[in-house]
Amino acid sequence: MTDPDRESWIVEQLSNLPDKADAALILRHAEREEIPQGTFGVDVPLTTSGVTSAERLGAILSGIRPLVYASASPVPRCVSTATAILRGGGWPEEVALDWRLGDPGPFVVDEEVSGALFLETGILEIVRHQLTLAEPPAGMRPTAEGINLLLGLTTNNLYSHGRLNIYVTHDAILAVLVAYLYRLRIDEINWPGYLDGLLLWRSGDRVNFIWRGLEQGSHPLGC
Repeated sequence: MTDPDRESWIVEQLSNLPDKADAALILRHAEREEIPQGTFGVDVPLTTSGVTSAERLGAILSGIRPLVYASASPVPRCVSTATAILRGGGWPEEVALDWRLGDPGPFVVDEEVSGALFLETGILEIVRHQLTLAEPPAGMRPTAEGINLLLGLTTNNLYSHGRLNIYVTHDAILAVLVAYLYRLRIDEINWPGYLDGLLLWRSGDRVNFIWRGLEQGSHPLGC
């Protein structure tokens, strides 16, 4: 899916939401430089194209809904993505940093143990483990607990004012969230590309969600 396709999908879905429903858009960061093999690439920056794409997305979003809140993983490429979106939308460049979006993220409890596992087995195998096995990977919390942490963050400010909140995270976190909510294996969803987004909005004590290529779903909050 190209950047314009992602933008069109986000615009279409936001336009189809109830007018008064606040929305949370959880995005993977924009295009980054290559991560050196055997590292986490924490300081790997966005490409020039990635910055431009994020600014363009912000300009598009600003014409649809007013922005209330922007938050990002403390990892620089996520912060840069959120800042570029805000700049493109003409909004104040104020980004709240939150560990639940990355560094360490909602699933990690021991960075040293889980970090070694990530480098040894790879992200895809870790994600498969999170979604299919009862016991979490070493150094990580149960998937359901991590999901509740993430949903607590992203649904906390959803009311009935027709506004938008933006959260910038990483592909592995977004992939687990999408697959968990839809009750699918990881190979049954499209792995999140740059600036791919999951949309959330509340209906009472439930959160509604939609991801590209899949039908709208609903999940009870706190479960």
